[in-house]
This record gives sequence, structure tokens and C-alpha cells, in this order.
Amino acid sequence: MPGLFKIMQTLILLGLVIAKCTWTSEAHKYKGCFSTEKLEHRALKILHRNRYQTDVHIDETQYHKLGMKKTCPTVLRSQSVDYNNRSVSPWRYSIDSVEGRFPEKIVVAECLCQGCLIIKGPRHHGAQHHAYNSVPIEQTQMVLMKTVCLNNPEKYSLTSHFVKVPIACTCVRSRI
Repeated sequence: MPGLFKIMQTLILLGLVIAKCTWTSEAHKYKGCFSTEKLEHRALKILHRNRYQTDVHIDETQYHKLGMKKTCPTVLRSQSVDYNNRSVSPWRYSIDSVEGRFPEKIVVAECLCQGCLIIKGPRHHGAQHHAYNSVPIEQTQMVLMKTVCLNNPEKYSLTSHFVKVPIACTCVRSRI
């Protein structure tokens, strides 16, 4: 019987861990309804508490519009200090903007090529090869969405969601 008790105890503990993991991956509604003036302060406080940078200013002149036409470069810029220009899987940064989301603007990476730029010698330019694929590297980020309070339509509450944000691109062998 002591062995059975130990097994039951382990199963209950495992169930609690799985329930906790499931709960944290779903949306979480924060308590309280806030006026428009206090909502941003509350959102920044929640993001800061969860260790997300809240004081980042995005200079939109340095980025492309999300979804604009992208072209795969034919030459790697090996002298560039930026990884996105020297990579065999180059990318550019764009801004994803959603009204009512905190943060409202998120910088995302967009792969410029379907294949990867493969260089076949010191004096050759890179040529795109489709035996390899450029794929985004994603990081999970918490965002807060503004929702109207049911009991007071002039105030708002916050609901957390986790989104995958492309932060760079890498080169991988294509699936056969």
C-alpha cells in the first residue's frame, strides 16, 4: 500500500503541474476597470512587473511597413555591423502596430529570401539556393489587450495574451 500512496501522490502533483502550465499559457484577465487615463499606467506597470521593457521608444523612420514588398539581396553586405545584413538568411525589421494592445507597436523581423544566400568562394557573390530555407526565429512575448468593462462601458480592463514575435531569421535545410 505505501507504493500505491506514492504513485497517487505523484499523479496528483503531475496533474497540478500540467494544470498550472495550461493556465499560464491561456489569456489572463487582470482585475479592475480603469479609465482611459489610468489604463496605460496600469498596463506599463503589469508589463514591467513581468520583466518586459516598457521604456522603449520606436523610431518609425528606421523601419519598413509590415507587408511591404521585400526583395532578396544578391550580394551579402559583409562589411555591415548589423547581423541582418550579413546573414545568409537576411531579414529586415518592420513595425507591427495594433490599436488597443500594450505595447501598441512591436518590432518584428521579416525574412527577405525564401532560400539562403550561399557563397561558393571568396570572390563570388551569394546566390539564393532553395535546398535551404530562410525561417524566422520567434520569441514569445506577453501583450495586454484593452477590453471594455461589462459593468461600465466607459472603463477598460486588461487581458494578457502570449504572441510569437519573429526576432531574426536563420538558414535551415529544406524539408524533403
